[in-house]
Amino acid sequence: MVVGVGIDIIKIEKMRKAIEKWGEAFLDKVFNPEELANIYKGKMFYQRLAARFAAKEAVIKALAKEQPLALRDIFILNKPNGAPYCRFKKEIDNEIFLSITHVEDYAVASAVAQKL
Repeated sequence: MVVGVGIDIIKIEKMRKAIEKWGEAFLDKVFNPEELANIYKGKMFYQRLAARFAAKEAVIKALAKEQPLALRDIFILNKPNGAPYCRFKKEIDNEIFLSITHVEDYAVASAVAQKL
């Protein structure tokens, strides 16, 4: 049974400015080390971080009625085939279906929460 749907969009430039202004402190507040380990500092660095941030926000919205969550409670990772998936710091009884995309200026994510 679907219990919630969430969507979020973020401008890539906003993510870049936040990282440039607050650096590691910002990254540590929003992302978990496991998430950052898989994002190399290449051409798409800010797009990938923005997409994961949008995904976390979408998951929070999808689970708003079920369970309060903070950004660092959520891990946005990738399967070997590149597909994104969501893991949580604590046990929850919901499955999350996630979709992420990004282009030059924007990153968008959607999440659907389903009761297990």
